Amino acid sequence: MSALAAAARAALGVAAVAAWQIGAHYAVATPGAHGVGLAMALVPPLAIALAAAARSPRRAWLLPLWTVVVLALWFMRTPFALHFEWGLYLEHVSFNLAMALLFGRTLAAGRVPLCTQFATMIHGGTLAPAVARYTRSITLAWTLFFVAIAGVSTLMFALAPIVAWSTFANYLALPLVAVMFVAEHACRRFALPGERNAGMLDAIRAYRQTTRQTTPAHAEHS
Repeated sequence: MSALAAAARAALGVAAVAAWQIGAHYAVATPGAHGVGLAMALVPPLAIALAAAARSPRRAWLLPLWTVVVLALWFMRTPFALHFEWGLYLEHVSFNLAMALLFGRTLAAGRVPLCTQFATMIHGGTLAPAVARYTRSITLAWTLFFVAIAGVSTLMFALAPIVAWSTFANYLALPLVAVMFVAEHACRRFALPGERNAGMLDAIRAYRQTTRQTTPAHAEHS
């Protein structure tokens, strides 16, 4: 895939996420917009589940099961719409906890920290001990970052007005990820002054390469 095509796909992805966040916040902040809120809460997980079922070798029964779930949600749409905020909250918290797990599980004994994997692919070869220690620390920092976002989201959902929670979840959480990238880049310049600084796009390419390498291994065991 060319750099231009990759940039276009990334831009479309960002636009889709932004549109979803605007719609979700609109539903929370607008009285009577329960139908919009329910759609914002259900469409993303149902779309992901449909795509996963269609690619699965067990699609013969997963696709009918998906259809049954959709029909059940349709018949229960009225009571669910009255509490659609819970769906939005669960989506936000589950995403951040999943990201924390993605980073955190690679810190276990015998595993290579995720940021170390990225650095190895970006720089090639064996990493210097200082770089390996730093990338392990950054992996831990990203793990704690996503846990903190999930924790703040939970506290605000439980204690703050729902519009305040939505403002944090839809308008502040994602920019905080960008702030984390900038802060990590600045820390790296001081912690590893002699190393080449990789940018965000390098990290994204490394992540995609990591997922492509691990997918066949998972497929062999499925």
